[in-house]
Amino acid sequence: MRPTRRGYAALAVVALALANAWLSGPRALNAVAAPLLVAVAAGAVQVYRAGEPDVERSEPRHGFPGESRTVELRVDGGGVAAIEDRVGEGLSGGVRAERSLPATVSYEVTYERRGLHRIGPATVGVRDVLGLVETEYEIYERDEALVYPQVHSLAEVGVFRRTLGPESDERTEFDRLREYVPGDSLRDVAWKASAKNDDLLVTEYTDPADEEAISVAARSDDDRADEMATATATLVVGAVRAGLAFELILPDGELARGFGETHRQYALELLAQTTGGDVPEDAWNEADVRVHADADGTRVTVGERERDLADLTATRDNPLVAEVEA
Repeated sequence: MRPTRRGYAALAVVALALANAWLSGPRALNAVAAPLLVAVAAGAVQVYRAGEPDVERSEPRHGFPGESRTVELRVDGGGVAAIEDRVGEGLSGGVRAERSLPATVSYEVTYERRGLHRIGPATVGVRDVLGLVETEYEIYERDEALVYPQVHSLAEVGVFRRTLGPESDERTEFDRLREYVPGDSLRDVAWKASAKNDDLLVTEYTDPADEEAISVAARSDDDRADEMATATATLVVGAVRAGLAFELILPDGELARGFGETHRQYALELLAQTTGGDVPEDAWNEADVRVHADADGTRVTVGERERDLADLTATRDNPLVAEVEA
């Protein structure tokens, strides 16, 4: 606990009054110094009784670089407070505000780059109502914001499947065309025949593949983890949209085979935190799709076919963000 600038000024006036009283008599002391001393003492009692405030922060939703989220800071207690909340690297935002407690302060946090980033600690400086005495509390409770890697818009689904799907000789003999029904894989849509018949038709094979799935392994130089994560996230989103199941092998972990939006979410959370590095050689060699990022760029390899990531993408727009905004 310490005096504020205003409190120091008040104490300086008291000191001058004491000096004047010593020269001119005690009346000057009673008229000036006594009320100020009472005010400072009352302020100290008020701040002491207020005690340490309770602080509760809302944890922001996950998001992508460039997105913003609202954080609410609830501060319970008494007195007047100078509230400050800080954010770590990878985020921008924070707040400085003065409020009478209890109070709720809201501010915007912008996600700058991929990763798991801290929010906090908060600092609350509690003052008396006259602003003469204050004490500062460092609230060490922290929260985290998870920022996914950037996801690029892929070329149309047919291009994605032809590039990343199994080779044509892996499919068995043609059987017939039939009408599309919900749940059919988009890989089997006969686009040319559908266009001629003004209806969506699906190709059936005599012995269709048991499961439409790909395994994706990714590795990178230590300083190229962001590029690796972006490429892999782009492929994962494309796989889900193309009706494919997928599994991931990354330098910092693996994700078992699965499909759908929930599995995509798990993948994005893992990719948000993975670092650069290598993966086991056997897993790398057995993967259907291999992503490698280094100083020469980011490449996607399927079997003997190698593609630059840019060859698979239509734009740099994030399709997931566009869906939310729509």
